[in-house]
Amino acid sequence: MKVNAIRVKREKKKVAAYARVSTLLEEQEESYETQKNYYEALIRQNPDWEFAGIFADRGITGTSAKKRPEFMRMIEAARNGEINIILCKSISRFSRNVIDTQHYVHELKSMHVEVRFEKEGISSFDGSADLIFSVMASAAEMESRSISENVKWSYRRKLEQGVRHLGSNRIFGYDEINGKLTPNEDAWIVKLIFEEYANGKAPKDIMAMLEEMGVTRMRTKNPMNWTTIQRLLKNEVYVGDRKLQKKPPIDVITKKPDPTVPYTSRILYNDHEAIVRADVWDGVQERLQRIEEQEKRGLSMRCTNHYLYGKVFCAECGEPYRRYTARDKNGLYKTWRCRGHVAGKCSSPHVRENALINEILKQIGLDGCPSDVYEWGLQESDDRVLVGKNGIMVEDTKEICRIPAEAC
Repeated sequence: MKVNAIRVKREKKKVAAYARVSTLLEEQEESYETQKNYYEALIRQNPDWEFAGIFADRGITGTSAKKRPEFMRMIEAARNGEINIILCKSISRFSRNVIDTQHYVHELKSMHVEVRFEKEGISSFDGSADLIFSVMASAAEMESRSISENVKWSYRRKLEQGVRHLGSNRIFGYDEINGKLTPNEDAWIVKLIFEEYANGKAPKDIMAMLEEMGVTRMRTKNPMNWTTIQRLLKNEVYVGDRKLQKKPPIDVITKKPDPTVPYTSRILYNDHEAIVRADVWDGVQERLQRIEEQEKRGLSMRCTNHYLYGKVFCAECGEPYRRYTARDKNGLYKTWRCRGHVAGKCSSPHVRENALINEILKQIGLDGCPSDVYEWGLQESDDRVLVGKNGIMVEDTKEICRIPAEAC
């Protein structure tokens, strides 16, 4: 009898590798390029394997998988059926977070994707793998916490000595030279922003002015937005002081400030050369404080707000009036409504914007004044306009508008 041999062609396993170095200064055997080259050669030399790529994160922490783009790209490739086996040097290279390790290993296993760890000599398909992963990943996480605590201890000792270096040796308007902040070629921009804001210039006008001058952010070529300018205006470094430890220490896992950890802030007065005069600094902080107080009262002050926003309040319930667009038989028009009325808690009347403005100008004696002049005056005023059942009343007409008589 003749027997024909039938050869069954085995499908090759699609094999990928994951490599990670947490710093750009590790030794050669742990280096980024060495890991990549080693695993690519290893996979290509095996006749039963098909090379599915090398996924490598360089200079990135291992405590958060979502912050490692190559790791997440590898997981997505596995979900798409492009990988059967993942090779990794060790569990600590895979992740230093117990939850992440267990989550992704279990997900990969459910998709029949094996993870092999060379240093520990174990596979995710081993029966005891779950227990070993938990123990190993816990040890890696504890190591990360230990390193983090040592770094924090070092920072605390330096803070006690009044020593604090910039992370990038740069802050907008300053360079750090020999451990001391020194104004650089951008200092004039900082000075201009502070002076314009202290003099009452609207945020949108400051942004437009900077964009026209070609001023961009420090690390990008994008124009300065209000968030960037506001952060700059609140930074005490520009008046020559330094506040050390502004936020709680960063948690090693979440990479966010941990509010549960006690910390002590320190202020170093006259620490370095100031860019902004003390009186200008004080004026800016007073204006920012006014805005903050208004926001606590339910007024979201934005650079695009109407100049009366935050000035008009209900005489009945004390809630602010807000601007709305309404329609009648003649078309669209602007009207102001009590926030309490809108919420059904007050019966104060609505008031049309043109009637509101005309009455304010009449009471403060600015009839016929150019609109750009009285708009600026009302915007910068600390006083209020009350609207109620008895009509419209301007509080303290002597202070509502800081405009010299000759301006009109």
